[in-house]
Amino acid sequence: MNWFEQNMAETLFIIGLIILIVEVTVLSFSTIILFMIGAATIITSITMYLGVISDDLLNALLIIALLTAALALVLWKPFKGLQNKQEDKPVTSDLVGFTFMLAQDVDPDTDVKYKYSCVEWKLISTTAISAHTKVKVIAVNVGEWEIIALN
Repeated sequence: MNWFEQNMAETLFIIGLIILIVEVTVLSFSTIILFMIGAATIITSITMYLGVISDDLLNALLIIALLTAALALVLWKPFKGLQNKQEDKPVTSDLVGFTFMLAQDVDPDTDVKYKYSCVEWKLISTTAISAHTKVKVIAVNVGEWEIIALN
């Protein structure tokens, strides 16, 4: 315990870094509070190292708690906004680009199925395509393939 008391600023800095590394790499900012605790721990260790605050454990815990609360008040809304961002991009699939021959006619009003890899896929087309035409999958949705005719 004597070593910890003599090197409290360095120890708190290392603990803060470990908390930040866990938050960023393992949890991917899913718990914002760990980031704030880690940042408060590092700020406390720096102020302790510079001699602004005394290096005793009770003082360190109090400063960490106050800084965590202050960081939470200031950073909660911006960090919450970062978590809520979603990228709406189309689903990519290795089935896009797959070509095959139609066994029956397909048009926007018919319900035609194509069995591939033990799954029956509903074929969707915006235009009428006759049987025995080579088609290509241009989009994959749940249980559905959008197809176009190849010339």
